[in-house]
Amino acid sequence: MTKRPDRPCVIVGKGEGQLGNRLFQAATFLAASYERGFEVWNPAFGDYAEFFPAISGDVLCRPWRNGGYAFMRGALCRAVAIAGGSCGEPLVDSLGGAVFDISRSHDAAELEYDLCGDHFADLIKQHPFVIAKGWKFRAREALWKHREKIRGVFKPTCAIEEDVRLRVDAAREGFDLLVGVHVRLGDYAEWQGGRYFFPVAEYARWMCEVVAMNPGRRVGFLVCSNGDIDALTAQKDLKIARGPGSAVGDLYALAACDRLIGPPSTFTLWASYYGQVPLHMLESADQSLWEGGFVMHERV
Repeated sequence: MTKRPDRPCVIVGKGEGQLGNRLFQAATFLAASYERGFEVWNPAFGDYAEFFPAISGDVLCRPWRNGGYAFMRGALCRAVAIAGGSCGEPLVDSLGGAVFDISRSHDAAELEYDLCGDHFADLIKQHPFVIAKGWKFRAREALWKHREKIRGVFKPTCAIEEDVRLRVDAAREGFDLLVGVHVRLGDYAEWQGGRYFFPVAEYARWMCEVVAMNPGRRVGFLVCSNGDIDALTAQKDLKIARGPGSAVGDLYALAACDRLIGPPSTFTLWASYYGQVPLHMLESADQSLWEGGFVMHERV
């Protein structure tokens, strides 16, 4: 009989969305693993692993492991996808594992699944490995409890940190308060029917409101966007600097600001979580900002 491993293994079956989603997905499984004692294999994070030295050297994206074979992540992800599908389930069953898919039971119904709950604890006790599929996996308390450890795992490369430092230092020069602004354009024109796709004129108005609520303070802005913001940066009555321009650079530059504003997005939520920066979400075009709106959000 094959010896059961000392620690059950949870394999992330599919990477969800882009950078912000992937970071929260990876961090959530890691936080739950720190709490519950299982191991996490997440080769699906390989699309972004090169930016994070703690995981870049391991094919399974395990923190602080240097298992090598990182070039094989793509093939491994495809193998996991096959194993987690209906064709691969008999093989998974024969090896004593399980495929746990919450895409219909929770994702489709907008319900959260607690990775630190008793149900998942029982599941991983029964199987040496579990392939987990879906987006609504959560571990809210553990995510905050183990925040410093998670920050260490997702600390970007020295080159990115240096670029961010130079950009943020330059943006801060001469100002008492630096506000990061995430102008989400591009994909937000279609996402949820364009519900959170706001014209740059609205961002300018919100930025003016931030200035007005901080009388006597010199307010500067660091603006990051996935679209054309020339009309915004040309505003003469606002002091605006641009972010580094790359997804990872912009994300960690926002995390180094004093306040954040942006539409609902895991991108700004990760910046808020990582840097512990209060975030004011922009949820409608006619919304007005207020000081109490800058808060620490759990996540979407």
